[in-house]
Amino acid sequence: MVWLQYYMKRMIRILVFFCGLFTLSGLSAQEMNDFGFTTWTDIPVKSDGLLLRDPWAGGLNNVQFGKFDVNSDGIPDLIIFDRHGDRILPFVYNSSGFSPGFDYAPEFRRYFPPLSQWFQTADYNNDGFMDFFTYTPGGIMVYRNRGTALPSFDKAVDPYLTSLQGDIFTNLLVTYVDYPAIEDLDGDGDLDILTFWGLGSFVENHRNMSQELYGNSDSLVYHKVSNCWGRFAESNESNVIVFDTCVDFTFRKLSGEPKHTGSTFLLKDLTGDGLSDLVLGDVGFSDVVALRNGGTEMDAAMVEQLPAWPAADPVDLWSFPLVQKIDLYNDGTEQLLVSPFDPSLVKSQGSESVWLYSDCKNVTNLNDCGLLTRSFLQDGMIDMGLGAYPVFGDVNGDGLTDLLVGNYGLYDTCIVNEYGQLKCDYTGRLHLYLNDGTPESPSFFLADDDFGRFSQQGLLGVYPALDDLDGDGDLDMLTGNSLGDLWLSVNEAGPGSLPAFADPVRNYQDVGVEGYSTPAFTDIDNDGLKDLVLGSLSGKLSYFHNDGIPGNPVYNRVSDFFGEVNVTDQSVSYTGYSVPCLFRMTGGDLRLLAGSESGWLRFYSGITNIPGKPFNEDEDRFMYIFEGVRTAPAWADLNNDGYPELAVGNYSGGITLFRGTVPGPAEIDSPQSEQGKIRIFPNPSSGVIKVVPEGREEWQLNVYSVSGTLLKSNPVYGSIDNMIAIEEPYTGVIIVEARKSDHPWIVIREKVIIIR
Repeated sequence: MVWLQYYMKRMIRILVFFCGLFTLSGLSAQEMNDFGFTTWTDIPVKSDGLLLRDPWAGGLNNVQFGKFDVNSDGIPDLIIFDRHGDRILPFVYNSSGFSPGFDYAPEFRRYFPPLSQWFQTADYNNDGFMDFFTYTPGGIMVYRNRGTALPSFDKAVDPYLTSLQGDIFTNLLVTYVDYPAIEDLDGDGDLDILTFWGLGSFVENHRNMSQELYGNSDSLVYHKVSNCWGRFAESNESNVIVFDTCVDFTFRKLSGEPKHTGSTFLLKDLTGDGLSDLVLGDVGFSDVVALRNGGTEMDAAMVEQLPAWPAADPVDLWSFPLVQKIDLYNDGTEQLLVSPFDPSLVKSQGSESVWLYSDCKNVTNLNDCGLLTRSFLQDGMIDMGLGAYPVFGDVNGDGLTDLLVGNYGLYDTCIVNEYGQLKCDYTGRLHLYLNDGTPESPSFFLADDDFGRFSQQGLLGVYPALDDLDGDGDLDMLTGNSLGDLWLSVNEAGPGSLPAFADPVRNYQDVGVEGYSTPAFTDIDNDGLKDLVLGSLSGKLSYFHNDGIPGNPVYNRVSDFFGEVNVTDQSVSYTGYSVPCLFRMTGGDLRLLAGSESGWLRFYSGITNIPGKPFNEDEDRFMYIFEGVRTAPAWADLNNDGYPELAVGNYSGGITLFRGTVPGPAEIDSPQSEQGKIRIFPNPSSGVIKVVPEGREEWQLNVYSVSGTLLKSNPVYGSIDNMIAIEEPYTGVIIVEARKSDHPWIVIREKVIIIR
């Protein structure tokens, strides 16, 4: 009887499990969104009469650069990484067309490995393909480029890069506030690494021993050969340099507690003597320190601090500048790119924060090192500095949908106070982009860069909402901000005119939240009067019902936990920065799309005014759209085709625009003109799946967790049993995505369950 009871329980579990699978499979077959979107980069935008090159690229704050052949045409392109949101931006080099330079290519983003805090591209194994080095907890992660037609990568180390230090191999530590030098110092063909000691002011030299041990340079085998490369020390409290000093880590101890708060490296021959000198950026400072090397490459000795560098136009960029050398235009000439490296969201210039210098061959020749621009690629984008909050509406009453954009703030000043703390000030403002296109073909131009004169109020986090509040036929404006209240701007221009606002009045009807109010008008209960919904710092929504009459609204607080919505992701932060976007479906049903500090968009149905009734959270990662942190969505049919467009603002100060298309799977995708077939089995699997494409084509296979983390990226080939292993301990549902290598718009996805 015991064995029979066990057998019956076992069978019930199996039946329940497979019933769940059939239910999941049935849902999967029907899991089609109500919407379809694809990135829309070619709506023209003008500023000061000039056409922006990449207006919808999303802005730049604190960025790093690497060369990489994105589209496999044999010409190195450009990868940009913005650590404000861990955004990857591929740019394809274009030597002709609109003008020589770079074109934003977001369709390639999905093929790159996840990057965090910092990254560098370098061909560590000399196979002709650039690999990726990036931060991982404990040190450095390396992704090996597989050299496929579409970018694909394998982890070259696990869980991080190690180095022989003393008698054991341990993690080669690079903190998230350090940017190392990864170069061939000894000229043997493999890459060595310089980085600051994790707790102190001295530079470690980790030599790659691949050539010495194996006679080739295709491995990553490091030995720490020096605790004091360069024979200098950087002050624990500032960027002051002390020469001819080292610490014997074996026999002596540092006096006091060592502190190390972050530095960036650039190795470059500044004086023309054939030796690599050193340029250091330091946290909390706007300049860099240039040091002359009087030793050798491996046994360097910094002997002199050069004057303000570069001599013609010294770096002065808040905060914590990173200087990189890069052959931008593939002509054998290195340019310099400078951008802030500070991880803080409030210690960055945000605007004019990507400086491009011409080649610096010798600091004594000022003509060899000049500042070309303070806004490399930035000046071709909609870039509001820190934060971008888009709102659509017909502002001037001409029947076309215009774009109004608020922000956290534009850079004002940074100072170091009497306590040695860096404090940066910003000023929030609104930009108005009027639509001068047609109902079917929108086109925007910057009509006002201080709409409503909000720069005079000294506010942060300005977020607009438009409605005719006084019943005179024109649009008035309520503006949320970091204080949490609302400011009323009454439009005195009259119907059909560009708004002319009276001076804004704060604390409108005592409507507000604890901080960072983001208002949205909508008629929640269908009584013909528009109510107010406010997002907030907390991540929740507040609901204020309109108890007034047309032309005289009266807003009364109903709930500070409206629909039990809370977009805060405590694995990211304890704040949410919710931004509501409410719209109606065909037929009138109300929907909510909410931006968040984590960057993910939350999608809700079942919107009701019944107190205490939660909304239905249909998607916590709406269509897997991720455009950085502190996102703000806006919704409108810009081209009058019946499909709504979606604009997403982010903390890098820019906007990504998505065109509405025929609804498809719950994910951004390109239009499919044809389809292929691919078999993925077994499902469920114990951790190894077999992928067999039909025909002889090559496909790129990407495996994601349900949270969107890339687990695997491999090419697979037709008529071959391609075995893919999902490493332990991952279990549960994974998303297997197969994309044709020669037709990347053709994509197939399937859910697979991993049971171990």
